[in-house]
Amino acid sequence: MPPVSPRVFNIPASAPFLPTLIGALVNDKLGLGFPAPGDPLALAQATLYLPTRRACRIARDIFLDTNKQQAAILPRIVPLGHIDEDEIDFAQMAVSGGGDLDIEDTLRPFQRNIALAELILKWAKSQGMRAEGGAALVANSPASAFRLAGDLAHLMDDMATRQVPWDRLDSLVPADLDVYWQKTLAFLKIAREAWPQFLSENNLIEPAVRQNKLIAAEAARLERSGAPVIAAGSTGSIPATAGLLETIAKLPKGAVVLPGLDTDLDEDAWRAIGGKATTPDHPSHPTHPQFAMQALLRLIGIARDAVQNLAPPQGRELLLSEAMRPAEQTERWHGRLHEIAPHIDMAMQKVAIIEAANAEEEALAIAVALREAIEEKDKTAALITPDRALARRVLAALARWNIEADDSAGADLADMPAGVFARLVAETALGGLA
Repeated sequence: MPPVSPRVFNIPASAPFLPTLIGALVNDKLGLGFPAPGDPLALAQATLYLPTRRACRIARDIFLDTNKQQAAILPRIVPLGHIDEDEIDFAQMAVSGGGDLDIEDTLRPFQRNIALAELILKWAKSQGMRAEGGAALVANSPASAFRLAGDLAHLMDDMATRQVPWDRLDSLVPADLDVYWQKTLAFLKIAREAWPQFLSENNLIEPAVRQNKLIAAEAARLERSGAPVIAAGSTGSIPATAGLLETIAKLPKGAVVLPGLDTDLDEDAWRAIGGKATTPDHPSHPTHPQFAMQALLRLIGIARDAVQNLAPPQGRELLLSEAMRPAEQTERWHGRLHEIAPHIDMAMQKVAIIEAANAEEEALAIAVALREAIEEKDKTAALITPDRALARRVLAALARWNIEADDSAGADLADMPAGVFARLVAETALGGLA
């Protein structure tokens, strides 16, 4: 197969991502040569990868709205973070009559934490770590070991997902630091030595490692497939996912759609984000929102100016680009001010600031704005906040008007009626009735 120029697109942050994406797909703005006009099965040939299950659910509804139909044969829509073995086997059977995927099993989260807790208890007993007053300095009870097992499991998942070898920890803590730093390294030998041995004896692998293998298997399957493939909304911050995106971008009928690539930042500042990627002694900026996308473009082998926009920017992108300029490049703000000034008014249109006296007033103001939005036909609104207490206050305010809002963060089981009942039953069983 002759080499194919990478096909990479961008949807500006000011444009609605999924409606823009699906409109571009249906109207063949991605240059994939489909869907064929009048063919109700044309879209079914394609595979669309999105970042989350929630995005996949919303995309199905938007497809129906775009087609103006009550039913349609949709593409295969797969969440990138949840590619599973059955999906790959099904896709392979559809094109080649059978699948040959053979990947080891993994433990469920609860089973995994129980096994880790047992290893932690054994390690704590072998260390005998106690303070001067006699209190244990490591988890040495089943409850505390189980809690620590959850934290250790998260660390193991991060290491596996980022494909960072455990031996990188050897140079992390110098030998002349406090002895408890050395004890921490010794504790992590559970993950480095004891846990791999446990997995090997039981023919198991880590969940994150298994997901990486599934993504690699999906990339290999796509290279053999001639069907259209689109990956959208991912920045490729996870190495295995970045490899899959690279494969898709270089397929004859593949396309990658990025979310909010900064096309306004000047080239010097853009290169500075990658740091050592350009000069060996230059510090990188891994916390910059464009860091992962810059690394992805470098992996794919495409320049930023070769990425095509699927929607026109609305002006706010330039202002945000300058606000997020790397710190060592901010002396250019003075020289750039005359270029930015004409765009500020347009960028700040429809932006309002509310100064609330307290948390209750803040929640009520947001709830009123959401209520006004849903009273207008074809208008949507969303609250984006990391503050769960604020989100709960807004939900309570909306409930007074019989407005049921969809909370994408979900709800804790302990706060649901079933969870409250279970907790009361447990308290009664342990403490008796008052």
